[in-house]
Amino acid sequence: MTEHHHCSECNDGTHGSYKPHRKIEFLKARLAMIVDHRLYTNVSMEGILELAGLINPTARMLFSTDRDFIAEFTAKAPEITEMVTLYVPKDEAMNSFIPVCTPKAAKIPKNVEMARDTDVLASYENEDLLKDLCDLQVKNELSLIPLPLTDMLILKSITTVQPYDLPLARLYLKQFIEAKEALSDEDRNLLRNIKEQGLPTIDDSYNEQVYRFLKVERKLFTQYGH
Repeated sequence: MTEHHHCSECNDGTHGSYKPHRKIEFLKARLAMIVDHRLYTNVSMEGILELAGLINPTARMLFSTDRDFIAEFTAKAPEITEMVTLYVPKDEAMNSFIPVCTPKAAKIPKNVEMARDTDVLASYENEDLLKDLCDLQVKNELSLIPLPLTDMLILKSITTVQPYDLPLARLYLKQFIEAKEALSDEDRNLLRNIKEQGLPTIDDSYNEQVYRFLKVERKLFTQYGH
């Protein structure tokens, strides 16, 4: 019988259980749910916090440029018991951003400048920027990525997959883009109505485009979103 000699340089996978070294890069940016005027108008403060908890139940991150919501949140902050941080523009020019925190989130000092505009993805103005989410995660230079309500569960799941399997994350992002681009304005409005009620139930009465979008979401969020 031929004696097998282990060679430390034989890293081709044929000897032993060698696994190539791979550095896993997790996304540095915080993911924050965008609270726009429609969400603020249609959903209570408690409901908004519950929705934000779907992507991060222990440290809820919100982003808003809606001055009415910012004023209400700031007024109610002492009453909010959850760990919540609201990121808002420092001024109308949106050239810097500050966190407005509840007492439980006091580790981020109130009214301390958090990031320049170049550190915050302008997805609150242009959702199409999120089509490059995988490339953004590879660069890993941003401080904050605001996510719209309709897309946040899918995109949160993709950021969870990517550190372990970049090609798979790119495939999921492609599926998301295709499903979203197939939606009409009426479909998008329906999705907003559905999402404002919380985690949606997939109903057979939805048309093919809405059903497909929610199927992609359910598949990814169930497997990777937690």
